[in-house]
Amino acid sequence: MVRNVHVWALAVLLLAGTATPLAPVASETPVGASQADARITETTYEGDGSVDALGDDLTLWQSGAHRFAVRVESERGLDGGSACVAVASDDRRLGCQSVSVAAGDNRTVTVGAGSWPANRTGEQRLRVSVTAPNASTPLDTETYPVTVITRGGDLDDDGLTNEREASLGTSLRSNDTDDDGLDDGAEVETYETSPTNPDTDDDGLEDGAEVERYQTDPTKVDTDDDGLADQRELELGTNPNKADTDGDGVGDGQEVNTYETDPTDPDSDGDGLDDGAEINEYETNPLENDTDGDGLDDNLEVNTYETDPNQVDTDEDGLEDGAEVDRYETDPTDPDTDDDGLDDGAEVHTYDTNPTNPDTDGDGLEDGPEVHRYGTDPTDPDTDDDGVPDPREVSTVGDRLSLALAGLVGVTVAGIAVVALLAWSGRAPLARLRRVFGTGASGDESGDSGGPEAPGAAAVSGDGAGTTEEPSVADEEVPTEFLSDEEVVFTLLDDHDGRMRQADLVEETDWSKSKVSRVLSAMEEEDSIVKVDVGRGNVVMRPEDLPPGAESAFEE
Repeated sequence: MVRNVHVWALAVLLLAGTATPLAPVASETPVGASQADARITETTYEGDGSVDALGDDLTLWQSGAHRFAVRVESERGLDGGSACVAVASDDRRLGCQSVSVAAGDNRTVTVGAGSWPANRTGEQRLRVSVTAPNASTPLDTETYPVTVITRGGDLDDDGLTNEREASLGTSLRSNDTDDDGLDDGAEVETYETSPTNPDTDDDGLEDGAEVERYQTDPTKVDTDDDGLADQRELELGTNPNKADTDGDGVGDGQEVNTYETDPTDPDSDGDGLDDGAEINEYETNPLENDTDGDGLDDNLEVNTYETDPNQVDTDEDGLEDGAEVDRYETDPTDPDTDDDGLDDGAEVHTYDTNPTNPDTDGDGLEDGPEVHRYGTDPTDPDTDDDGVPDPREVSTVGDRLSLALAGLVGVTVAGIAVVALLAWSGRAPLARLRRVFGTGASGDESGDSGGPEAPGAAAVSGDGAGTTEEPSVADEEVPTEFLSDEEVVFTLLDDHDGRMRQADLVEETDWSKSKVSRVLSAMEEEDSIVKVDVGRGNVVMRPEDLPPGAESAFEE
């Protein structure tokens, strides 16, 4: 009985103790929903589907594996809460992760989201929230802008897929990343230029201008490879697509950098010769219209007078080419224009004769023979003023010289005959001489020998005097130097049966072609001769020797 009383007493004491409120132990007592607090301090992306090309706060590939790191702070503590991410537009949850935070601490949890919904691409907003357990309202919510794109799409419609642009570093929102006037797709696929550099070849011209305006190559500094950069050509006014803008045979770069000629003018010095011809063919100065300074433009020397544009005196006769043409009217390619035996320079500067007239004083003697052969004055028909013209005096002296020469030749021939006769006869020299000439040693011996008269003995007249026949000089040939040019032509015609080729006249007279042409033209104007074109040159003849019908066709 006593024992039972003790048991009941203990039970009453226990029931009295649970009714007394006890101080709570925060560390051991869970915090209820109404007491929890939390806030999101940072959200970062940790998945493999981010895109950096847009430069936005967050760009994601729609098909990527997405994960978000959410940092949560709490002052009173949170136990068994959850951090979630969702598409804000329709609150479609992408994933959640439980989170517990001690009072006054913070905690970062990773929330896996998987792929982004395929029907929610483009510009979107990501909602991140933290919620206490068994609560319907989040303790904190943050939203972040996010752009979601597909890899095969073309966000800026520039011809490059989003994934290609991401690899190239071009903008997915701008179809012309470098703003050079060419779409990124055209730069990559068509022109092979850099879509991130407005001037791919660094020539000073933007790619778009090169393609659309100048039609130059945006990947080459010098499109036409002429030695001038495209921009430099545009400054000079040359064509960056044509190596030789003015078509003169010299590239634009050479004209500018080497010769300093005008690459837009084929004839920089205006002399009538293209720069290329002057440089490559004639070696003249393309910046100087008269390279040798002789008074004739280079073009005239080359194409008209056939003189050397690099030589002041082409024929080296002592007269400059310009003076020959403009002042003396001589031939600058022939040192002796009138073929009188004196160079044109000597005629002008030394003898004061006319270089276009072979007989300056008109005395019948050409200037050359007067100077070099006869020692007479070619400007005075009577050098010694004795009243006898130089030709007559020269002719008389010539006749005397001819007779003396003939006598000398005769004596020489006779001597040779005598020697031959002596060798043949075998007699003593004296007898041989007497035999040959028919004379004795003295006057008595002339008729006493009684022998026959020697062959070849001179005929003796009745009075004993020998007689000789004087040779006639009527048929002697007149020296060529005493003939006029016309007489020379007629003489040659007579020697060739009345006609001969003009080319043969040049060869036989040893005159220049120009002199033969002048002489024949003058004779033709006087109707002294006629020239017939036979297709291979002219045939010259007297008018009376012209065959019938030869005016229209003549065949030898």
